[in-house]
Amino acid sequence: MMPGIPIYPGQMGHGFCHGCGHPKSKCVCGCRECRKESKEVLVKADTKIGDLRGTAAFTAMMQSHASAPIVMNMAPAGFTQVNVGGRETVALDAAAAALTAGLGTAFIGGSCCVHLSVEYMPTTPTAQSLIAVLVQDSDGTLLAWGKTEKPGVGYQIKECIITTKPGATVTILVVNMTARLRWCEVFSC
Repeated sequence: MMPGIPIYPGQMGHGFCHGCGHPKSKCVCGCRECRKESKEVLVKADTKIGDLRGTAAFTAMMQSHASAPIVMNMAPAGFTQVNVGGRETVALDAAAAALTAGLGTAFIGGSCCVHLSVEYMPTTPTAQSLIAVLVQDSDGTLLAWGKTEKPGVGYQIKECIITTKPGATVTILVVNMTARLRWCEVFSC
C-alpha cells in the first residue's frame, strides 16, 4: 500500500487495484493492470453494395464468417439465401445492390478481455438499415451481434454487445448506417 492513500473495502477483490487499493478506474499508482487505451472503428455506408461485393475485404468476411447465420437471418429486403455448390450464401436483387454499405475490420489486442459497444445512426432515416458485428477469436470461435432498424429510427447506443479476448478479429458491416464500434484494451508499456 502507498502511505496516505485510503484503503477501500474489498481492495484486493475484483475491480480494485492490487497496488493502491483504489477502484481500477481511479488507480493512482499506474500499475500495468489498470492502464487502458480506448479503441474504435468508424464505418460509414458510403459504397454501393453491388460495388462492395467485389472488394477483397467483403470476400474475406463472407468466407471467414460464412457459418454465421445472423447475416442470413437479418438481411433486409432484397437479400435472399441461396445454395451455391452446396454452400448457403446471400444473393442480391437489383434494388439491394443499389443500397449503400460500409465494412470495417480491426484487431483486438491487450492483455484482458474486452467488451464491445456500438453506436450507430441511419444515413437515410426513411429506409431500413442493418448493422452486423462479427468477431472471430484466437481459438476460431465466431461471435456475432446484429440488428435491423426500421425506417425512422434515430441515434442508438448498444453496450456490451460482445465480450471477447485479445487476439480476436472484428468485422463490422453496415447498410444505410454510420456506426462506431468501441472497446478498451488493458495494456502495458
